Amino acid sequence: MRAFSSPSLLALLGLLAFPFACEKAPPKYPAVRPLIDALHAPDLETEAGAIALPPSLSGNRFLSGWQAWRDGDRGVALAPSPAGARIEIVRLVAEERRLILDLRDGDPFEGGVRVVAGERDLGVFPWRDPLEIPIPADLPLGRLAIDLVPVPAAPALPGAAPRIPNVVNAAVRPIQPAGTLQVEGRDLIQAGTSRVETLIRATGETELLGTFVPPEKPRPGQRWQLTLERQDGSNIRRFYWSASFWNRLRGERRFRLPLRGAQGLVRVRLDAWGDGPPGRWRDLAWAGPPQLAADHVPALPPADLSAGSPPRLVVVYLMDALRADAVGAVGGPSGLTPTIDRLGRTGLTALRHRANAPNTLPSTKTLFTGSAFRSRGGWKLGPEDGPTLAEAFRRAGYRTGLFSGNVYVSPAYGTDRGFEHHAPEVLIEGYSAQAKPPYNDNAERVNAAALAWLRSLPPGSRAFLYLHVIHPHNPYDPPANFRSAWAPPSASTLDGSTETLTGIKQGRIDPGEADRERVRGLYRAGVAYVDDQLGRFVGQLAAFAPPGETLVAVTSDHGEELFEHGGVLHGYTLHEEMLRIPLAISWPGRLMPRKIEEPTDTRDLFATLADAAGLSGADGKPLASEGRSLLRRPLPIPEGEPLHFAAAASVKGGIYSIQSRRWKLVWAPRTGLGWGMGEGAGRSRDPEYLFDLEADPGETVNRAGHGDIEAAWLRGRLLAWIAGAQPESEGGESPVDRETEDRLRALGYVN
Repeated sequence: MRAFSSPSLLALLGLLAFPFACEKAPPKYPAVRPLIDALHAPDLETEAGAIALPPSLSGNRFLSGWQAWRDGDRGVALAPSPAGARIEIVRLVAEERRLILDLRDGDPFEGGVRVVAGERDLGVFPWRDPLEIPIPADLPLGRLAIDLVPVPAAPALPGAAPRIPNVVNAAVRPIQPAGTLQVEGRDLIQAGTSRVETLIRATGETELLGTFVPPEKPRPGQRWQLTLERQDGSNIRRFYWSASFWNRLRGERRFRLPLRGAQGLVRVRLDAWGDGPPGRWRDLAWAGPPQLAADHVPALPPADLSAGSPPRLVVVYLMDALRADAVGAVGGPSGLTPTIDRLGRTGLTALRHRANAPNTLPSTKTLFTGSAFRSRGGWKLGPEDGPTLAEAFRRAGYRTGLFSGNVYVSPAYGTDRGFEHHAPEVLIEGYSAQAKPPYNDNAERVNAAALAWLRSLPPGSRAFLYLHVIHPHNPYDPPANFRSAWAPPSASTLDGSTETLTGIKQGRIDPGEADRERVRGLYRAGVAYVDDQLGRFVGQLAAFAPPGETLVAVTSDHGEELFEHGGVLHGYTLHEEMLRIPLAISWPGRLMPRKIEEPTDTRDLFATLADAAGLSGADGKPLASEGRSLLRRPLPIPEGEPLHFAAAASVKGGIYSIQSRRWKLVWAPRTGLGWGMGEGAGRSRDPEYLFDLEADPGETVNRAGHGDIEAAWLRGRLLAWIAGAQPESEGGESPVDRETEDRLRALGYVN
């Protein structure tokens, strides 16, 4: 055999060494953040044959527009909506597929179905069992949305829906052998036909780092590829490994891929093909400016306050179930809330404020702890949930008083922790026709108890008060003068009682438009009444502390449904009418008037109160919170854009949402066959929702499966957020006592 000459050998060694010399160069920027972390759930995709029932997150799934019902011993049948239904499949190789639907025996097979795949119209197919729909090979790879729109056999009568068969099974044929995907810490192990996608928010100085470790004995045809893709779909960089002689000789490969000036979201796609042992993507991370680091804490901006001491009197006045659009300062009717509007004009008004839950208990726990509750929403507030605002105020020398008309904010649920005084006499009692007071006077009783307690304190005391009034929460029963002003007599005979409202929610009462307007009017009258009571209460605070030493925050725990999506009351949806709530903070002479345009939420109120009073934890450090102090300007915005998270964690199985300025994504798995949002007949039963808030502010069109790169980014963030929830024990919460249950029944929480 001929030996290599020295120049040839040196050239070969140089060829092999050159990539390593380049790849081992230190990152240009010191901040390094793992690509796979607790904040971003990667999308793991493999091909499969079966279409999974909701609320599956797999690649092949019934996505939206399907109503499930148990078909006796034959299992579950899915009824598609007459307006259309959507299926999602995963294709990772450009080959033709067939979507096969097995239809329920005995169902009518009239007409057909129009099929749109990846926004391409594939035509109309007649209903037959089984229904086979060819999926062209040239459609985009990855997740593919397929819409099925029923078409009548003949022109239908006005208002008549086409007769549609039910689907009992669905599958895709043929498929690639399923690949394997496994996440181990910061590494990803991948083999076979598979794809992983995740997204990063990049600057022009960002680089992707990592090492590819091939299998020791790769098989012919095995390939792995990493692709960086801009928001417009164009490629930035690509790393490729195949089982060639040279690649096998070189072994593991380090890479550093600059993003070449890309701004905004960048898609990171890891593909694998071919049967054989797995490869490992090791230490995947992205490097860039310091603010990209997961543990980077930006310098706190200065407080937007005039010089002075912390407030002597801090009052949080919470109006239960008050929607933002009922408040004049944030777009509501003129003259309905003059007190809240005035307080906002003299201080802060948050124009895009939201709750982190659609019901009282988890929302109040968030306000008291500064953390959103992703699970155990109906559980009592426990020591494991962290220190409370009241405990911190008490540690700082404040007297602390709790005055709540809602039993969820009382010793029965541990939400009194840190309050030295609780006024049980203001809890709303039974509200039956036999013992009905002239009107719901809870605000008057709450205010009177709070003022009496303040008068009992020694002169010069510092105090923190939390007032939680049952207005405009049901029953919608304001005094006569407010009723006549905002809910004048009409053709409707409905009242605002809890019995009437729960009857509407549960489908026992079918309200007409006059009935709906009557309910809305009674709700508005309750808002006007509680705003008037707030004005009277604030006017009497000067007897305890001068206005310049008094901070008053007015807010709500959640919104209220008033038929926007077919329902009333609250707790079972995460639409905007449930989450958007008001926030006004007044501290005369200290807090300069300002309207906050940036999105804020309940966690930020916790941080703001802690900042205003200089509160600290038991360790002496500033009180920790997931929120941001609104006293600081500009507000810090992590990862380039504020994101809002919410959870209906009291609903069994949960409902969760995330939203940016444009998009809102909701995952509503719940339990059993009850996926979706809402309670009662005719409500939406999709497991996943995507709303374009710019084009569709009313959240009427579910675009799940058709979103852009930002929707994919939100999905990964939401699923990672849900994965971080505290587990629930098998036994669940211990039951409450009979007295507490009666109080819950008076508020419509117990049937």
